[in-house]
This record gives sequence, C-alpha cells and structure tokens, in this order.
Amino acid sequence: MLEDRHQKILEILAHQESVAVTDLSDQFGVSPVTIRSDLNHLAERGHVIRTHGGARLAGERMRQEYTYATRQRINAKHKKCIGELAASLIQSDEAILLDASTTAVAIGKALMQRTDLKNITVVTTGIWTALELLGTPHINLVISGGHVRETTGSITGSLTHDVLKGFNFRRAFLGAWGITIEEGLTDTPLAEVELKQVIVQKSQEVYAVIDGSKFGRLALASFASIDQITSIITDNSAPEDDVVALRDRGVDVQITCIDA
Repeated sequence: MLEDRHQKILEILAHQESVAVTDLSDQFGVSPVTIRSDLNHLAERGHVIRTHGGARLAGERMRQEYTYATRQRINAKHKKCIGELAASLIQSDEAILLDASTTAVAIGKALMQRTDLKNITVVTTGIWTALELLGTPHINLVISGGHVRETTGSITGSLTHDVLKGFNFRRAFLGAWGITIEEGLTDTPLAEVELKQVIVQKSQEVYAVIDGSKFGRLALASFASIDQITSIITDNSAPEDDVVALRDRGVDVQITCIDA
C-alpha cells in the first residue's frame, strides 16, 4: 500500500506543478504526518523536491517520464495484444512508420522479439518509441527531426513534415484519440493532426492501432477518413455495433485480446 501510494503521488505530480500535504491527506485518507513521511521518502530518492507545505517533481524530465508511464498503464494489456498482432504483419525488408502513441511502443516491443525478421526500417516520430527500439540488431532505426512535444515525446513541426515527405512507407501504424464512421480518425493537438495527415499521404497502407475505448470518440480534427484506413487493429472491448458498421463500409477490422 505504501509503494502504491508513492506511485500515485508521482502520477498526480506528473499532471500538476505541485501538491499540498493537506490535499494529499484528504485524497488518500491518511494523516498529514503520513503524507509528510511519504514526501520525505520520495525526496530522499530524488523523485520530488519538498516545498513549503508540499512538494513538486524533481525536474521536467521526470514529469515527462511519469506522464508517459501513466499513459502506458491505461489499457496496457490490450495495447500489448494489439502490438503483438500488428508486429505479426510486418515482413523482412519493409519500411514502416510508428508514431508516438503508447500503442506504437507496444508494437515496437513486439517487433523486437521478431528475430525471424531482417532489415526492417522503422521511422518513428516518437522519442519514447525510438528509445524502446534502440540497439535492436534487425531494425534500422530512423527518427524524424523537429520540435519535441513535452507531454507526449512526439516530434512535430515543419521540419518533421519535410523529412517525412522524402519517404515512402509500406505501412504506417497510427494511434488516435478517437474514431467515428463520419469523421474517421481524429486527434486534438493540431500539430499531431497535421503530422499524421502527411504520414497518411506517404503510406501505402494505414493501420489504426486503437483500443476499444476509442470507438465513438470525437476529437478536434480528422487526420484520416474511413476510406483512407487499410485496417483497424483493436481489442475485444470494441463496441460490436461499431465494428459491424466499419466492416459494412469495407474497412478491415482485426480483433485481438479475445481472452483478455
């Protein structure tokens, strides 16, 4: 319980600048003395810096790491299964793109285990995706240049667009905030939307790698219409009505994690 509370405190700090002892005491239902002890312990380990009446994370890098770790834990089992299915489609000598989504990281992890493959070129727009794949013998890793978004580790901007326009991808694996029949794949940060629009145009096949929670959700802008999607790789929590409707529109929907 102690370690779990410490982890949750760090996750809270990943999303706000600082926390107060009194607020944490109320949230966790423990005494202020206990929270002070927790914060002192985290400070001794270099995770937080104590402030008057509370604490803050020890540096922006740590905030990014904990924000990323929190995203990874959301539907982690389903993302793992989606990643394994997506990686099983890739063949030797292919050039693919993985974006900055945590599902793309899951694909990367599964791809690292495909020791039967050779000469795979992976271009990624994600710092965390690149770090995961670093040093894998059968993967030629290419990372796009550009501006790094602090919250996601995604690389975006005009420089990124210029780099990606010079490539032709066999397959692109893209996450999304949501998907609907009417609007296709959508996301909220406009920089991400513009980046993914470029990727879609430069890819022979576009694979949406999204867990079941993304169906029926609508974000600010579309980056791929239903007709531009080659296949959707999802898990068994995807709403059946949505899956049927997509298939009726001619979209290939592959479902994994049947026993998850």
